[in-house]
Amino acid sequence: MPRRKNLIRSIDLHVMVPEDLHAQLTLHLYSPLEGRVPDGAYKAWLCERIKEYFTNRQLDLAPWAVCDPGSASVSAPPATLEILKRTLVGDLYEA
Repeated sequence: MPRRKNLIRSIDLHVMVPEDLHAQLTLHLYSPLEGRVPDGAYKAWLCERIKEYFTNRQLDLAPWAVCDPGSASVSAPPATLEILKRTLVGDLYEA
């Protein structure tokens, strides 16, 4: 059965990454069942990271932690960060 065409066409992208990061990513994506990194695994992983970058926001925990501003932050969807912030402030049950 032939593969369906993607609704959004793909663009060929070549990226050079440090060897140590490539090794870590390869080990992370490696499938013992296939004995290799599955087809499309690098693309899927990279696309997820790009989507996270554009949808997630950062919350600096410095106001609630004993640390310098910017030294401890979390990244999550905006709604999740709002819940975390309200929890840290102590008004979780207020809208």
